[in-house]
Amino acid sequence: MIIIRLFVFHLLLIFSHVVNSEDLYISTGFTPPVSDYYNEVLKEIDRRLDDFTIQFEVLPAERSLALVNNGINDGECCRIPAVVTKNYTNLVPVQNSFFTTRFSFFSKDADLKINSFDQLKPYSVVVPKGWKLVVNKVTEAEPRELFVVTAPEQLFRMLEEGRVDIGMVGYLSGLHVIKEHDIKGVSAVDPPMIEKDLFLMLHRKHESLIPMFDNVIKEMINDGTIDKIYSKFQ
Repeated sequence: MIIIRLFVFHLLLIFSHVVNSEDLYISTGFTPPVSDYYNEVLKEIDRRLDDFTIQFEVLPAERSLALVNNGINDGECCRIPAVVTKNYTNLVPVQNSFFTTRFSFFSKDADLKINSFDQLKPYSVVVPKGWKLVVNKVTEAEPRELFVVTAPEQLFRMLEEGRVDIGMVGYLSGLHVIKEHDIKGVSAVDPPMIEKDLFLMLHRKHESLIPMFDNVIKEMINDGTIDKIYSKFQ
């Protein structure tokens, strides 16, 4: 009888574990290397939290947001809450950010100093299509010439060949393209022109998980894990 009771007890424990655990499907509209960074961070969050398993995938940006807003996926990584919640009202942010997106100017001129968009007026500038914030800011500045290309690789080839003076793109993405395509003589202009904290967004049905995410992200920031992961992509 004791053996039977122990067997039943173990079955209940196993069943309880299955019931309480769940998969969280988190997607992103970002591409490498930022999506790779997100993947590393979310893997570590998954490792530290026992209540669920995180499944991560890269999707087109609008599709990623729509799937979460409709409750099909569970989270979107990562966004500016004030921007996305205007159109995607079912998204709620985790309060601690583990990524600051930086948009930088890139140039062959190592001595170039630009501290505001207004200083772009004398230059020829290239930006990538689809990066709305970048395209809008540079367009408003009315540079001498403005080129919009379909891919960051084109932007860096134009810079390398001296066809334009300045390009603007995400800092990590720029470093990634320079390395992957062996771009010569082009570097980032310091400091970045735009810096925005981005936040993991969950569907509101998972609002109760926000404190749990906040605690583990804060822990990873304080123990240096976030900086260590980020350094892999610089």
